Amino acid sequence: MTGLDRLPVWGRLILTIGAGLLGGYVFYLLRLPAPWLSGALVGSVLLIVTGVKPVMPDPVRDLGMLFAGALTGSAITPEMLRALERYPLSLVILALTTLAIVFAGRLALVRLFGWDRTSAMFASVPGALSAVIAAVSETRSNMLPIVAVQSFRMFVLVAVLPSATLLAVREVNTAPPEIIGALPFALMMVAAVLVAWLFQALRIMAPFLLGGMAAAGLLHVTGLITGSPPVAIVSLAMVIVGVYAGSRFSGLDFQTVRSLFLPGILLLVVTVAVAALGALLTARLANVPLPEAFVAFAPGGLEAMVVLGLAMGLDPLYVSSHHVARFVMIAAALPFLARRASG
Repeated sequence: MTGLDRLPVWGRLILTIGAGLLGGYVFYLLRLPAPWLSGALVGSVLLIVTGVKPVMPDPVRDLGMLFAGALTGSAITPEMLRALERYPLSLVILALTTLAIVFAGRLALVRLFGWDRTSAMFASVPGALSAVIAAVSETRSNMLPIVAVQSFRMFVLVAVLPSATLLAVREVNTAPPEIIGALPFALMMVAAVLVAWLFQALRIMAPFLLGGMAAAGLLHVTGLITGSPPVAIVSLAMVIVGVYAGSRFSGLDFQTVRSLFLPGILLLVVTVAVAALGALLTARLANVPLPEAFVAFAPGGLEAMVVLGLAMGLDPLYVSSHHVARFVMIAAALPFLARRASG
């Protein structure tokens, strides 16, 4: 035990959040996509390396999940729904492709590496790390290998590939998002808390993530509230989720890293291959330009893929609507898939 481990819980919590903020800020300065999520994850893992065990109380974790859900729900706007109406066949193929990725990855992990079906299912889910973290926390599955292989894929697809593309683009013209006012934001979060408590009472998995998403989505799609949550709230939510995921690496050692390397490579190959096939099929059957289909089907994070699409001059509504739709589908389906896989 180090001297820092003797700090009271609140002191270690401040240290834990501080490590996540520092990691997120470094990733932000490096202009990596999803910096506050992936950077916070790395920051908390580095804290473990120094001998300090991160602290993440359940109420703080739930707050981060609630904010992350509200962020996703805020993207479900009337404009987004109108965009979805233009691409029904593309969305059907996206849903089938997502299912194919999950079941192909699960099959490979179970047959080749002896993983249990539930952990293999969680590890195979593409492009929805915060939803996976929320769902795993509600089960008895070991989060460490799941987050490890998910994070490996995220770093390759969300950080390395999009960043390399963005480096070749001098300037990306994006309109700043409309920010929700203080009062509407407060009302939205009150509604989110109430829905989350209802979901918790109904024993729905990941109630705070899904509750925040359901409340914010309903308020936005009806036009009662418009705009995105404040940037500071969004960043804090991603930091909390990232730190929580990183804190699960406290049992990580070289032997574990070595045992997860091949599963991580396998899932990366399976994910990219199946997503590419889905994109090719969509381009052929739905008359969608191939670059747009590839970016819309890519199994990276929502924000990273939307920025990448903008940098490439692609249709932003097509790309963003598909990533939002996939995230919503995954977040809604994970509780049922988890119960079915563990049953």
